[in-house]
Amino acid sequence: MNFNNQIELELYFADHFDTILFPVLADMYFVQNDLRRARKVCDIGLKHHSNDAPGLYVLAKIEKEEGNLKKAEKLLERVLLYAHDHLAAAEALCEIQTVLGRATNRLLRSWKHVLELDPNHETAQHFINKVDGQDKQSKPKATSRQPVDEDKKSSKNKKDFHQQDTQPSEPAVHELSEPLKVSSRLATFTLVSVLKNQGLFSQALEVLDALEVKGESQDSISLERDTIQTLIERSKKD
Repeated sequence: MNFNNQIELELYFADHFDTILFPVLADMYFVQNDLRRARKVCDIGLKHHSNDAPGLYVLAKIEKEEGNLKKAEKLLERVLLYAHDHLAAAEALCEIQTVLGRATNRLLRSWKHVLELDPNHETAQHFINKVDGQDKQSKPKATSRQPVDEDKKSSKNKKDFHQQDTQPSEPAVHELSEPLKVSSRLATFTLVSVLKNQGLFSQALEVLDALEVKGESQDSISLERDTIQTLIERSKKD
């Protein structure tokens, strides 16, 4: 059978709902943006092969395309459970978790998995180095404890009591402030919108650059750039 022949696959699938080849046909429908048929094929196929990683991945792409990001996240986690080396699923999981605003530690685990699969992955390297650098800066230096003379200790406590209202507090550790390099494969307008709404304008502009490399609509990219520049100017005035 010719796996590139959609008609042959459709005829075979109609007679063999339990075929392990269902993800091939489902992905064909997905590429054609026929999400209804793609989902139907996945639903039927996964009833017979519930842990099939390729089938789960196609269904995750459908959920993502339809905006069901939490469902897509769970499906991608299942894909990686049964196919630990699925790089595309690992990358997609990082993107979705970023859009959903997952905790930094959770994102760090996901990006480390990507780097494990692809040691040259620039986005994963940049994110991990940035977060590890923030962690090192935020850790207090260890100091050795020495005996303190009671009179000196009492004097010090009084001094600290009088100064505590005037002493400036330690600056808080901020979130990632520098742009995060995003590959064209991970760039989406959804990610731009999330970053923009969070006030992360530099990161949003970088994702737009990646979308330009990806060949997305220049008009949409220009419109987003103008909007972000306006927001940057307003934030400077404030």
